[in-house]
Amino acid sequence: MNRPRLLAPFLTILFLALGAVAPPAGAQCVTDGLDSQPCCTPVNAVLPVFPAINDSSKYVCFKDCSPQIDQNLQVMINAPVPVNSGGIICGLYLIKFTVKTGGGQTLWTGNLRAHYSRNWQEIDATGQTIGVWRLLLNGDFRPSTFLLGQSQASNPCVVPPCRASFNNRVYVAGYIDYAFDCTNLTWNAAWAFGHECDVIHHPLGSPRPAPAGGFHPTRSYTWLGPGTTFVVDPITTPTAVGNVVQDNVRWNDWASLPNICLGEEQVGGQMTILNQTCPCNPNPGALPQYDETDLRLMGACGTSAVTILPAIVPLLQKRIGSWTNPSVFPGQEFLCLVSGDIDYGNGCNLLSSTEFFEGVTTIGGNFAIGYTGTVLERQFVDLASSNRNPNNLARRVGVAHISQYIMNLNVQ
Repeated sequence: MNRPRLLAPFLTILFLALGAVAPPAGAQCVTDGLDSQPCCTPVNAVLPVFPAINDSSKYVCFKDCSPQIDQNLQVMINAPVPVNSGGIICGLYLIKFTVKTGGGQTLWTGNLRAHYSRNWQEIDATGQTIGVWRLLLNGDFRPSTFLLGQSQASNPCVVPPCRASFNNRVYVAGYIDYAFDCTNLTWNAAWAFGHECDVIHHPLGSPRPAPAGGFHPTRSYTWLGPGTTFVVDPITTPTAVGNVVQDNVRWNDWASLPNICLGEEQVGGQMTILNQTCPCNPNPGALPQYDETDLRLMGACGTSAVTILPAIVPLLQKRIGSWTNPSVFPGQEFLCLVSGDIDYGNGCNLLSSTEFFEGVTTIGGNFAIGYTGTVLERQFVDLASSNRNPNNLARRVGVAHISQYIMNLNVQ
């Protein structure tokens, strides 16, 4: 698969996946195999065994779309665990994140669901070839007893107030990129996830709606890593815009559990910026951190994806900032978190539905190529739909979920 880069108690732990025996370490920089069969055809994902990661991290609280807290921390990311439900579920993992102070005090923990998205190759600043695998995250994060015992815990920028209404849980969504140095056999990772303001993650009619007085209507929260090379910038960080020229969409067919993966479908289309806005504060003085985005896609097998306006939640690209050190993965790369509604037509079963998608936009970074040798565009947009469970794939917003649709887009 590919990634962009500018040119120069139902199944309780229902979730986690692969579907193939992992290759040995030195052979891990290979394609995932999801393009080996035609779209709508069952296929296994060829994935490595991902390791545990310990690194720096960062916590950011935005108020009125402006950063109020920008704190460097540490993170321990456990090795992803495939879920077994009558067999290993293709493309789904559980990954435990533990965010700590520099002194080792635990602040946040969460066992997040991770749907595999795609992989590609990069050439880093030293000329080494790196294999990269992207997974899309969602689930609940919990503040620790230590954090809740601090006097700052009453600050709504330190601990989201909604957690008290939902059994000490705060929903988050985002992504993680695992990077393997194919020569030196070492691993790194870059990741981010966030919890949005009320209008996005606590809308009326959702499983965790905000009350009339709101939970945190003007605040949103982001955790990311590595933290020491990242600069927060909600103003000038670019968002993806242009023609969708590379990569695919994919259907997870949950009726075929655990063998849910189907072959990739090539797509083309456009991403257009409609408006710059701050949904967390509509007043004119708020920073326009979010770009409302129009997406139009058509696939080779008949799948379509279109944003319809006015949407329940418009498709929004949220500027977070960038990694700035070319010598540390992911290189000099911009980051936006993405969420919103898309009307999706499934070319495999000809059914259409309105889906809430969440994921990430990354722009820049190391020179990237696909496993066919194609030089990749460097605006990568990866999105996964939010669905209830294998027996009821209804749209879900602001709670842990599975995904039936995965989109991997390279924008020119």
